[in-house]
Amino acid sequence: MENWKYYEELKPDELEEAISKNPIAYWPLGLIEHHGWHLPIGFDGIKAKEFCKRLAKKNGGLILPTMWWGGGGGHDVFKWTHYQDLTATKNILETTSRQILDYGIKILILFAGHYPWQKLLDDVVAPLKHDYPQTLILAGTEISICEYDSELTGDHAAKEETSWGLSLFPNRIDLSQLNRKTNINVWPPQGPPTRDIQHPKVNYDPTSPLFAQMGEDARSATAEHGNKVINLVVEKLTQKIQLFSQNNFDHSNNRTD
Repeated sequence: MENWKYYEELKPDELEEAISKNPIAYWPLGLIEHHGWHLPIGFDGIKAKEFCKRLAKKNGGLILPTMWWGGGGGHDVFKWTHYQDLTATKNILETTSRQILDYGIKILILFAGHYPWQKLLDDVVAPLKHDYPQTLILAGTEISICEYDSELTGDHAAKEETSWGLSLFPNRIDLSQLNRKTNINVWPPQGPPTRDIQHPKVNYDPTSPLFAQMGEDARSATAEHGNKVINLVVEKLTQKIQLFSQNNFDHSNNRTD
């Protein structure tokens, strides 16, 4: 029997029981954004959700519904990208986090699949930590959520992210798309971005297999590399979760090694 549940699928009495037994919640934070020809546009949210599942399988707890709407980053100029007003995003993030903590969650993991979420998280989490000093709140991407404990690097739709996808949800990744010519309309109505606003490390050539990528060629990605990085982050976060749990409440039986 799984030691974790999806928050939205439980009845009120089931939630009350789950939180009393193991007060851990994971919130996957994503975005809808162009991720090259080989990755789904919801990559960031899918990545965050699947990572939270891996972490929850180790430590138990509740997974909240994925947060899809946000913004930040340079891919707003690409078709099939949906950036939102960050004021609204911040309000949802802060209000929901406070509600979750008020309901009895003692460990809150905010895992973002989109790197520009970091500034928003920093703004929201600092007052949360101040107002809820008896809780453990960890927030960020795989690069930052382990705090000083990690030296990982990220990219956009390139080797690192694609390796995560090959590890977490390989059925949604199609590397063969990187070797095909495309004849679809690749830009929104306003057309491609002018050169003066193009990010120097992003590929804006739709005839290139690396279109929309930023980083090392996605064709060098492997599930093995993804697994190595993911397992590292899971273990480091598990250590923090278990240490806090042991010092504050005994739920050691919820861990699955």
